[in-house]
Amino acid sequence: MFASEIPLALPPSPFITAAAMTSSPLPIAWCEFNQQAWHSDLHQHWQLPLPLALHSAVTKRKAEHLASRWLAQQMLARFAMPDFILRNAPDRSPVWPVGIQASLSHSQQMAVIAATKAPLCIGVDVEQVMAEQTAEETAEMLMSSAERQRLTAAALPFAAAATLLFSLKESVYKALWPQLHQLMDFLQAELLEWDLTQGRATLTLTQDFSREFNAGTRLQAHFWRRGDRVITLIAHPLNNP
Repeated sequence: MFASEIPLALPPSPFITAAAMTSSPLPIAWCEFNQQAWHSDLHQHWQLPLPLALHSAVTKRKAEHLASRWLAQQMLARFAMPDFILRNAPDRSPVWPVGIQASLSHSQQMAVIAATKAPLCIGVDVEQVMAEQTAEETAEMLMSSAERQRLTAAALPFAAAATLLFSLKESVYKALWPQLHQLMDFLQAELLEWDLTQGRATLTLTQDFSREFNAGTRLQAHFWRRGDRVITLIAHPLNNP
């Protein structure tokens, strides 16, 4: 899926079904997992405890938690932190080690993590392509009229294009949240252009959020397809790390 990706060694369980890592455009790791193969003993065997708040959660949430924590441990081993256990802040955002900028996403039995020591705002997102009806029903909330024209002109089915736009804006939000701690709606970031062949896109903020992130700030993105999923990445220079 990514350029020059290296397969990760899978644990002795049918739960994690595939995993790989790449270093371009920055360290990114992904895994696919089988929700039906999750069982509580895996948390103990892998020394990745399930938080009390999730003990009564549905299997889907428990499986996502375990897969993402396993993947985080594989990623942080790259930064000489092989025993790192990812935990959440009170607002449920991941708490990464000091000096590490990172982002995590999971959807439909796939998890993705991007991480770096570079002074960057990082946002990553993975989504399953939405149904055509969902794309039409959410279009007004998700996109401006100019964006709709760009999507309609793209060599993609509208649902796939809308999912990609949704994911790009989710990555913007994830990249900016650690800096701003402000909620954003979808129309506060706008797609200016994208290159479906190169997997590159440019978005701009349409509202002032701070001195560094004001209206007109441009954010560069990468995106990829894997089956019926899209993965997007924002990596924006952080002026005041």
